[in-house]
Amino acid sequence: MSILSDEDIHQINELLKKDISGWFKSRDGGPYLQEFQKKFAEFLGAKYAFAVSSGSASIYVALKAVGVGENDFVAVPAYTHVGSVAPILLAGAKPLFIDVNKYGNMDPEDLRKVVSVMKVKAVIVVHQLGMPCNMDEIKEASENAFIIEDASHALGAEYKGKKVGVLGDIGCFSIGGGRTKTIGTGEGGMIVVNDDHLAEKCKNIRNHGDRVTDCDYLCFNFRMSELNALIGLLQMKKLQFLIEWQVKNAEYLIENLPEYLEVPKPPPYVKNVHYIIGCHFSTEKTGMSRDAFLDKVKEKGYEGGLPRKNVGKGYEKLVSDVKFYARFRRALPMSEYLVRNTIWIDWHRYPRTKDEIDELLKVFKEIC
Repeated sequence: MSILSDEDIHQINELLKKDISGWFKSRDGGPYLQEFQKKFAEFLGAKYAFAVSSGSASIYVALKAVGVGENDFVAVPAYTHVGSVAPILLAGAKPLFIDVNKYGNMDPEDLRKVVSVMKVKAVIVVHQLGMPCNMDEIKEASENAFIIEDASHALGAEYKGKKVGVLGDIGCFSIGGGRTKTIGTGEGGMIVVNDDHLAEKCKNIRNHGDRVTDCDYLCFNFRMSELNALIGLLQMKKLQFLIEWQVKNAEYLIENLPEYLEVPKPPPYVKNVHYIIGCHFSTEKTGMSRDAFLDKVKEKGYEGGLPRKNVGKGYEKLVSDVKFYARFRRALPMSEYLVRNTIWIDWHRYPRTKDEIDELLKVFKEIC
């Protein structure tokens, strides 16, 4: 079931007859892109939003905007998508991998340990699976490093009453990957920022600002097209509905999970939007390994393998275990534990129904 209505598709078809780029003789993009950015910023309570070509591009632009360059160090979890880490090296810097807590979020104590012996230029905070990180403790531990939020999993999540993405210096979102994100533009990303100086740098870096301003730093083309922007804009009016759908279904699913699938309870000061439900799998309670359990789920026809209809391992490996990044590896005990023992359930987001969730829960009970 598509989130786009027939009326939405008609509007997209009409744009296909016109300028689908939106950037011809415009430094700011077309009207749909500008409206999309405005709506996105308003939703988060941000002063500025800049649409870019991908979530990874948003992180790269953010790193360059805060001045990250050759031989700088950037703290980042290894328990994340490689797209959170690759921009660090593209910017000329080096990653310092930080361990995570039981939620899969950056551990402030491990960050503090690393920062005490290494000068860190920036910290990339990943709000994992829709759960906000402990931003107060991370800021305290960072010793004035720039804070860049990778909020790709957490659109609409809140920390102490404020939406993630506006809690640090710059917020970054992926809105690409087909239907993997809450809303999607096919491929795309979004940068949100409140600081005027950082906003100007993000705007320049996104679209060849060195050609039209007096800036003395390298700029590039990370633009989003008018076509992609319209697809995103049409979903903004449905965003709150989509978030409420996934939260309500997630809470029902979590409440009825078998005891061998444990979901850590969030602290009271956060709003978790449950992008994906991360469970700690108990070998002791089932008498089988996590992978053996998932094989049985697959045999029952419920593995899915598709966004919004999947039960799986989550990250196959830590980024620090990827060959190219292995030179930066350090011991990360909780991250390593989660890779071996976590099950991710994506069976609750739109258009999954309560009846479909009940069918999945029945399968879990049949297996163990």
